[in-house]
Amino acid sequence: MKNAEELIISGIQSPNVLGGLSLLQSCVSIGELLTILPQEHLLLDLFSANYERSVNKERLDKLASYYLKSVTNNTPFDIPNISLVAYNQAREESLYERVVSLQYDRKESAIVDGFLAISALSKLLDRVDPFTGKKVNKSVLTSKQKQVLMDIDVRLSVYYCQNKKINEETISKLFLHINTLDTRVYSQSIITQVQESPLNLGAEKLAQALNLDLFGGISDLNKITKSDSYVTTKSTLIQILLASLGGKGARVEKQLPTHLPNKTLITAQVIEDALITLIPFMRGWVSCLEGKFKQDSNGFHRSMQIWQAMGVVAYELNHENDLTETDLFSFGQTLGRLDYDKSALHWGKCPAFKKDASGKVWINATGGGRTFRDKVATYFVSLLGLNDTKIH
Repeated sequence: MKNAEELIISGIQSPNVLGGLSLLQSCVSIGELLTILPQEHLLLDLFSANYERSVNKERLDKLASYYLKSVTNNTPFDIPNISLVAYNQAREESLYERVVSLQYDRKESAIVDGFLAISALSKLLDRVDPFTGKKVNKSVLTSKQKQVLMDIDVRLSVYYCQNKKINEETISKLFLHINTLDTRVYSQSIITQVQESPLNLGAEKLAQALNLDLFGGISDLNKITKSDSYVTTKSTLIQILLASLGGKGARVEKQLPTHLPNKTLITAQVIEDALITLIPFMRGWVSCLEGKFKQDSNGFHRSMQIWQAMGVVAYELNHENDLTETDLFSFGQTLGRLDYDKSALHWGKCPAFKKDASGKVWINATGGGRTFRDKVATYFVSLLGLNDTKIH
């Protein structure tokens, strides 16, 4: 660095990013990043009025919590990506093939991506938030942990145009495009793996209570295949638990629900109460299928919708009076003793099924996973002698 404002950063040059711009991609430590950020923020007026709204605060808190846990637990994490525009005649020097050094004035740069990450890092390092001018409560990190955080790398992207000024319209468009496109893939399975919820903890307790590791364990992915040794998935256990609490009306949308359909808050105690019924019932079911899990990889006992139907049945059992743990275990055994072979004749009594083109095996007749689950649950309830008209 020539002076306090003149920066020299080395990295990989990408000359083909459209709009006449080039891009330098580099890595710098968080400590170094905080020294090279511009002091004035060209685009602040575009978001300052909304920066402290609840949606941004929630996202910032999630980032800070994520970074905090990664540092305290020493676990790998998705390092932040910070993007700047060096808008006034940046100068590059070729070092080797596409490796270049870029020289520009810090005062003539603008942040276009990574605002919340910068705020979260500032919060953990007891620094003033550069976008609000506020300093939050003292960080829970120790001095040693703060140094660990300072030494972690971030991805730094610098857009520039060599020896030419980038106009404000181009900078503004780049900022808007980056901050309006949600490029992360969405999946309920992803959400159930990372979201902190009593449902997650309850699913883990259910897996332990059923000793599922003895039969092949549970998968973190959303499905299992014939070649897998797993017997079910974590997502399925969450769905079972949720159905046992709220019946077929309870569902996972973009996040794990915080309330049941009747508005009851899902707390750790609510989960514990549900497990009192669910665990002995599922134990009875699993106890009859231990051999099947190891010997037959192609029966309906490996269908995640069949597993989830057990949650709907458990919901009905929750509404039966004076059922003992022995009763619940016995109900589970009754369903566990069914023939789960895909050609078993009894599936013909369940409207969820129809014969395939060969006429030999049963397949889903409903066209949907949730509808299939619910019709199987109705069939199971009828086999237990419960009043299936109660299923909501």
